[in-house]
Amino acid sequence: MYHFVWTPKYRKKVFEEPYREVLKKIIEKIGYDYNIEIVELDIPEDHIHIIPTPNVQTIKQLKMRRFCVLLYPAAAQSLLLV
Repeated sequence: MYHFVWTPKYRKKVFEEPYREVLKKIIEKIGYDYNIEIVELDIPEDHIHIIPTPNVQTIKQLKMRRFCVLLYPAAAQSLLLV
């Protein structure tokens, strides 16, 4: 099993409610869309822990770009990332 940890710059505490629940739903939707089973998902205030099924190649291809596009769609369109 792989354990991914994503942290914001300087580990600022940015994952507070209600954003934590929204982010959890976004990550679960991405897992569903790409057929990745998320075994464990924990979002403290300063980082994200994800333990997915061993489909790591798909996860590496997604990287954080997909999350950024979902979190900031207006910025993604202005940067032509969509």
